[in-house]
Amino acid sequence: MRVLLLLCLLSGFAYPQVPQSKHVWLVTEENHSYESIIGNPNMPYYNSLAKKYGLATQYYSPMHNSLAALFWLVAGQTVTVDNSTTSCFNVDNVIRHVLAKGLTWKSYQVDLPYPGFLGLYNLNYMRRHNPLIDFTDACTSTQRINSVPFTQLATDITNKSTPNYAYITPNADQDAHNGTLAQADQWLQQELPAILALPEFRPGGDGLLFIVWDEGDIGTDGRCSSRLQRNCGGRVATLVIGPQVKPSFKSSVTYTHANLLRTVCDAMEFLSCPGEGSLATPMSDFFNKVNVSIPIANAQVASPVHMKASTSNSSPVTSLQVYVDNVLHYQVSGSTLDTWLPMSGGKHHVVVQSWDTAGGIHKRAVDVNVQTQVVSLSSPVPNAMLASPVPVKATATGKYPVHTMQIYVDNVLKYQSSSNSVSTQLSMAAGRHYVVAEARDSAGGVTKNGVYVTVGPPTITIASPVSQQLVYSPVQVVTGAQDPKGVKAVQVYVDNALQYEMTGTGIAAPVPMSVGSHYVAVQAWNNIGQSFRKGVNIKVLPIIVTVSSPTANSTVSSPVHIHANAPSASTVFTMQVYVDNHLKYQSGGTTADVWLPMSSGKHYIVGKAWDTGGGNWKTGVNVTVR
Repeated sequence: MRVLLLLCLLSGFAYPQVPQSKHVWLVTEENHSYESIIGNPNMPYYNSLAKKYGLATQYYSPMHNSLAALFWLVAGQTVTVDNSTTSCFNVDNVIRHVLAKGLTWKSYQVDLPYPGFLGLYNLNYMRRHNPLIDFTDACTSTQRINSVPFTQLATDITNKSTPNYAYITPNADQDAHNGTLAQADQWLQQELPAILALPEFRPGGDGLLFIVWDEGDIGTDGRCSSRLQRNCGGRVATLVIGPQVKPSFKSSVTYTHANLLRTVCDAMEFLSCPGEGSLATPMSDFFNKVNVSIPIANAQVASPVHMKASTSNSSPVTSLQVYVDNVLHYQVSGSTLDTWLPMSGGKHHVVVQSWDTAGGIHKRAVDVNVQTQVVSLSSPVPNAMLASPVPVKATATGKYPVHTMQIYVDNVLKYQSSSNSVSTQLSMAAGRHYVVAEARDSAGGVTKNGVYVTVGPPTITIASPVSQQLVYSPVQVVTGAQDPKGVKAVQVYVDNALQYEMTGTGIAAPVPMSVGSHYVAVQAWNNIGQSFRKGVNIKVLPIIVTVSSPTANSTVSSPVHIHANAPSASTVFTMQVYVDNHLKYQSGGTTADVWLPMSSGKHYIVGKAWDTGGGNWKTGVNVTVR
């Protein structure tokens, strides 16, 4: 509960940083590192896309294990490392949010025999490469039929019925899992043009396509970042493709699967984002953007409506246009606009659109509700983290002239002006406050608007592990940071050695640690290069496998009852039983219980446990079989 509360408090979607999209596509590839892809003459098509669109040069997979790594793309956490699972997990995931928005999804899988197939294999299809089908939101009888054979895509394109969120997996020969990189490149060259020809991928469209590798080279690449060489899934070559992406852009920002997930969440305007996606920073540097600073999304406004927008663009912007309910209402040359537009009462859909010299068309939409009288608070923004004194800026507009503006903090009057606007700074104690701007007009009306803010110094919250906790490796580290200057990145140090880092405001990830006592420190960096740190002392316990049956040196009859278990609170996910060094039984969980036939004579029985970090633990007993 403490972990969920932290994620809720420290996450939240503030100012839009990526373009809006209702057409998001993911194509996943398998098991190859960045250096194997970029510049490889056997992948000419992939490299042509990297040169034309966006390439993440410092993108790292969170872990090795195919299914677990893919879960990070859609759930922001490991969920399970059992590649043979057929379970449906009740874990927050992207499909839950797609459905909550009233949007559609499909998973297009090569070699899937029929829609809704739940088996582990068919031809070269592997269920572990299709993570969406493993969630309770997607595996119901009505939703699992959205997991379809890849051949359905051609039909959907013809019928103009492609979904809002599409997940594509080639088969194991085509995604470089079993086949060659040349085969993977040829498949992409054959299949992607039909997707990129869709209307959403033409200039002005909102199409967004990611090509991402689940993990790097297995066994040789465990990099987490340019500074961390082990314990993660390696450096991979992720492509970002679409008409809103900066042409020929290369990002040097450190990203991982959680950042990609956050980008999807922001683009599709979800109310929140699953797992570590809620703490990750979106991959905003890839995009040409229109930034609408006034009004904010879903604002109540008065006519005339104040419109203020700017652009972040790789090519010079020649003009900006404002559309209200799909009708052009205003146009200006240049890359900024600041104007007032009359609008009738009620709800309106407002789009600001830019044109650049490279032929790019970029947009940002906001919905507004026009009222007779409104108070607009431009500062502070909702749920802001601020230092005292807090800047407060508010304006009242509408049909009736405003003669008095008042600012209340926690229901106490703190400031007053004899006009329709306020611009001041107010001292506030550390903590959470409710700031309200109130306007009084000539008709005797009172209009108000309020926001919650948090005032205080830079803060790090460590929800897990807690001080003096006894834990098992890998240790789930859940932490978040807040700073009035904004948080850029968060790092985890174990005994003063860097072990994990994340571009974002927090971390929710497993971190491997050796058995023994450790000092775990979390360090955050703000947007002006300052750092602050907080730590806890913990103790990592060994995972002791207990073989309770048969007992050591006992004489038993065949079949032999074997019962072995690891601590239920441990990170063990698989138990195995070996007899004379041969694997005889395997089960999921922390317990193995089985009857095995054995020949007469002496035997050595081993109970072996595998933890989610790839570690193994075992205990053996000698027995004699009658």
